[in-house]
Amino acid sequence: MSKRIIKKGLLFFAASFTLMLSVLSVSAAAIPMLYDHVKWEYGKEEINGFTGYVPALDKQVSSNPWQLDQWAGMFTFSDGKTRIVPNYDVFNVKRTPEDKNFSKENGFGLIFKSESALGDFFNAVWSGQSISSKQREYFKTKFSSNANDPIFIEGHEYYYRVQYRNEFLRTAGIVQRMGIKFDKTEKVNDNSYRAYFDVSPWPELTVTQGKQLVMNLSAYGYTERNVRLVAVKKGDFPEMSKVVSLTDGKLLRASDPTYTDTIKFNAKDIVKVLGTEVDIILEDGYGRTAIKSVTLPKEDQNIDYVPTKLTLTDGGQLWIKYRYNGEEIIPSDYMSERGMPMTAKVKIGGAATAEFSLPSMNQSIPKSLQDGQELSYLLGKIEISDAPGKYYIKVDATINNPNHQDRALEAPSKAYDNNGIHGEWLIERKGAENDLIAQSITASPSALTLGQSSTVTAKVKNVGGTDVSNVLIRFIEDGQKTIYETRKTMPANTPITVGGFKWTGDVGIHSLTVVVDPDKEKPDKDRTNNVAITGCSVSKNGGDAYCDTTKPTASWDVTYPLITGYPTKTRTVSWTDSKGNTRTSSESYVDYSDPIWENRKVTYNEKLTVKAELDTKQGIATDPKNPKDEDRESRGSWEIIPWAKEKKLNPNEVTRAGYGVEIKVQTTYTTDWERKVPKGLEGTAKPIGGELKGPTEVRAYIWDSRGKYVTSIGLVKTSGNDKTATWELPRERFKSKFLDIYERKFYTDVKAPDGKYTFKIVAMHAGQHDLSSCFTKKITIFGSMYDDWQTKRDTSAWY
Repeated sequence: MSKRIIKKGLLFFAASFTLMLSVLSVSAAAIPMLYDHVKWEYGKEEINGFTGYVPALDKQVSSNPWQLDQWAGMFTFSDGKTRIVPNYDVFNVKRTPEDKNFSKENGFGLIFKSESALGDFFNAVWSGQSISSKQREYFKTKFSSNANDPIFIEGHEYYYRVQYRNEFLRTAGIVQRMGIKFDKTEKVNDNSYRAYFDVSPWPELTVTQGKQLVMNLSAYGYTERNVRLVAVKKGDFPEMSKVVSLTDGKLLRASDPTYTDTIKFNAKDIVKVLGTEVDIILEDGYGRTAIKSVTLPKEDQNIDYVPTKLTLTDGGQLWIKYRYNGEEIIPSDYMSERGMPMTAKVKIGGAATAEFSLPSMNQSIPKSLQDGQELSYLLGKIEISDAPGKYYIKVDATINNPNHQDRALEAPSKAYDNNGIHGEWLIERKGAENDLIAQSITASPSALTLGQSSTVTAKVKNVGGTDVSNVLIRFIEDGQKTIYETRKTMPANTPITVGGFKWTGDVGIHSLTVVVDPDKEKPDKDRTNNVAITGCSVSKNGGDAYCDTTKPTASWDVTYPLITGYPTKTRTVSWTDSKGNTRTSSESYVDYSDPIWENRKVTYNEKLTVKAELDTKQGIATDPKNPKDEDRESRGSWEIIPWAKEKKLNPNEVTRAGYGVEIKVQTTYTTDWERKVPKGLEGTAKPIGGELKGPTEVRAYIWDSRGKYVTSIGLVKTSGNDKTATWELPRERFKSKFLDIYERKFYTDVKAPDGKYTFKIVAMHAGQHDLSSCFTKKITIFGSMYDDWQTKRDTSAWY
């Protein structure tokens, strides 16, 4: 075997080498495309005589030196194939007339300005393309006529004169008029260069008959162009002596590389002018055409196909019977050569579920049809599994599908409204009688502190007429670790409790699942209910938290079991054809009673944030003439307000030694717990449940202006909920011979020197991972309460 392969390889190499030599020899001896018009050969040079725009130099030149060179033109079509033009004429020029050598990098292609020269170039590019002779000639004629376009004169960037009287057009410019664009140049070696071009796709057209003539068109190109859509008598292309414009006499202006449109037109308006046999022609603006031949209905002609019966045989064959109503016709005049589009939409439910279509093209139409003639057609076969259960089959069949682009003509248009028929069948296969179910799993308690244990139990049930013995029941932690398993006899229709074992876990929220018959040892008519899930959280009580030990964020993983799909299995199907031949085939089917369970890991996050405000009340301006209750709390404002303003401080964060300060803390706990439960089939995955809450304790640690630790005070929640809450100092009674009030304040030391009191607010014991978070705030001590010997000072002028 290896020797034969080696010989083939050598033969291929030899053939390739011979072909390469052949191409090289042809290239070396190639005749310039312009030769028939000026008799110049490759290598010809002149010291002057070249006039026109040089793209590489970005300027017009006059009577410059020039050199004729041979390149290869590489034209890549939309199907990926490349057409090579080996004698691609290129003119090399000098950067300046004084340069010693010609610069090939400045070279560019030119075509002699004549219809015949453009025609030769057209043939070189489009040779080998599958185009009808009429369409090719029409395209070529339109492209060649560009030689006579009056815009190509002295000063146009695509127009050139060489040796004064010979007119040329730049290749990269003129090819745009046949839907081609220049891409790049490539230096293969010092003596070989290539110019690459991209050829846009040929225009595309589909025509659908119905209530209106619907034409879907696509036209391609790289320049602005006028797209034309017309109808002519069949076979009248390319003369087109009489046309009907399908765009109200307007041209479709296109500028994008791909232009698509849908045009609708009343077929009767075409028949009045051209008759029933017509060609629909799309011209893309360059001369490329797409042509579709159609037969239009005569005025008031009746053509109607009506389904009458839908049959599913015991062998699974789906037959439809239909009737033709109308005058005698030749069907091929009114339908695509591919036939009549038929379809059957099938839904299968019950023991297995599936939904699919049986599209086909009916080519068994008689050569002629008469009114009332009945026909039958095999839509396909519906293969029913031997897997047990009831199979409900619903079929909606349609003859001559009105939504298909190749639908046959029916008239009048309302004849398309009666093309459908519905059928239903029930097929029953006996199978497993028992359904093994995991009803529930519980962990008690479901919230643990690290080191504690929970008792795990499950309830399972066998729904069926008989007991099932030796059933494996497995308990799994976080979708991977087997933590307990046992075998039980499951009595018919009686739930039993299994498990009762102790379980401990690491910190986190754990998924605990029970699976009945995990290894599929027993017949089970529905395995979608073999899994049940619960959760158990394990937390760690870390005690009090401080600013240097806080943990404001945490994340953890939870594993969920869910159904992600259904297995594809193999079954053997036998059938007999119309000739009595029996055949056997293996086919695949989806078993919906045996789902694919997977474990999906989800990462959850939680976060605790703390913000605090300290308020000394010293920003409340006092006015003896208009006393108010709040003046009592801002006795020092007479001096604090101007001093704070000078120091650019908030006066409500400045106070006297001996005065009090209010603390208001805002805690926010956020978590995405169970907002990302993965979604599977059959309502899986099931959420574990449970709620995570914000902090249960907020404490203020206080240092005086000497930097000495003073005390810590537990704050109380005064508003909010389990996620967002406001905390303040406890409400205390202050009583003297002058006052009897209730306040939420901390009072500074009357002997404290000027400086900063520091308050470190710590919220703790939040969420799953005992989160804690710290916020530091300071107030400034400015003077002593004894500085305020006045009862009240007027400070209203400072605001």
